[in-house]
Amino acid sequence: MMRAGLMLRKLGVLVGWVAGMWVSGVGECAGDQVIRVGLTYGQAPGSVAISGKGDWRARKFREKLDGTARITAGRGELVLEIEDRHGGVGPWIEFGAADERKALKLDGRRYLGRLRVELADGGGLKVINTVGVEDYVRGVVPNEMFAHSEAFKVQAVVARTYALYVRDIEKKHEAEGFDICTTGHCQVYRGVDSQMESSDRAVRATEGEVLTYGGRPIFSAYHANAGGMTQWVDEAWPGSVRRDFPYLRAVASPYDAEARKLRGYEWCYRWKRRVKGREIEERLRARGKRVGDVRALLVRKRTSTGRVGEMEVVGTKGRARLGTPAEVKRAVRTPSANFEVAGGGGRFELTGWGRGHGVGMSQHGALGMAKAGYKYQDILGHFYWGVSLTEGYGGSRSRALRAPELRMKKAEVAPIMVPKGRS
Repeated sequence: MMRAGLMLRKLGVLVGWVAGMWVSGVGECAGDQVIRVGLTYGQAPGSVAISGKGDWRARKFREKLDGTARITAGRGELVLEIEDRHGGVGPWIEFGAADERKALKLDGRRYLGRLRVELADGGGLKVINTVGVEDYVRGVVPNEMFAHSEAFKVQAVVARTYALYVRDIEKKHEAEGFDICTTGHCQVYRGVDSQMESSDRAVRATEGEVLTYGGRPIFSAYHANAGGMTQWVDEAWPGSVRRDFPYLRAVASPYDAEARKLRGYEWCYRWKRRVKGREIEERLRARGKRVGDVRALLVRKRTSTGRVGEMEVVGTKGRARLGTPAEVKRAVRTPSANFEVAGGGGRFELTGWGRGHGVGMSQHGALGMAKAGYKYQDILGHFYWGVSLTEGYGGSRSRALRAPELRMKKAEVAPIMVPKGRS
């Protein structure tokens, strides 16, 4: 591997390094609010290609970019290849477009802001997109919500709030060198190519608005479908403290039935699953729990909203206790923990409601409310109790939100799905 000095002679000073040429549109994202997005979370590609018109810098070197650069993980440093020239550039390299409103392409997908490539722990590459919060939200909303002007506003505020919460309070990915990832672990973000004019309008209409409680951005948890009722935070995630998240409480979500009108998502409201004991046994064994052939699934505890809180798996060689709704879901692989069990002897039928953890906003429920004519402020006030809608990213004018009275005809009301034996 060539050292940096050798690389410089090889590249022949492509356009000439100028210490002060790193333009403001690349060195700083527009506005004060930026977020670092880990584009390769859960991956470690051996190489990536970045293309466009702008600049790049690595260590003390700065140069123009006009075309495509390929970056590969080498031994202890990155290898940069531009046209027929290549060489080592150190442990990181950062790219930015010449025009801050223009995007660069990372392996064909467009992103605003800066793209930083680093060596990942254990080999491969880590790519981080530093982008303005509003542009980030534009790249999230159409991936997380169905097309509807008011529902898009709901999702814009929730996504913006969540971004600030994980960046400033939870610091979810701080140890990994970025603020938020692009998967369901955080929020689905796909850059410029996923943006839509209709969702962009919703982002602009709510610019800078976040949900706050006690003057701080809230943990704006959300999920696909609550199955008729959302869930208390501490019942979904034992170990969390209810008083720390007083706004994440169980509320009726009758508009979850909207899922039945969404092609491909009809099953999210009410579903059935057939599962074999052998499949459950294999998943438990992978987690170090050996029970042999599974003969029975015994619900030992339900939450106040009917979710399975604790389950005992009975096998020919032992028993295993599943102590949280999340652990139950992983073992039986169901869309939610709100289900009933039938069958035995190695074959089970599970009938359930909803999709996801059930905490905070139900996306299908929010969409149904939006279609019924509720404004985004009312929808937010319904799912997050006692919060305020605050401008200026939480630092400006604020107003308290209140839950609206739900106006549904009796024939339209979705039943609160609590399994038998629960009041």
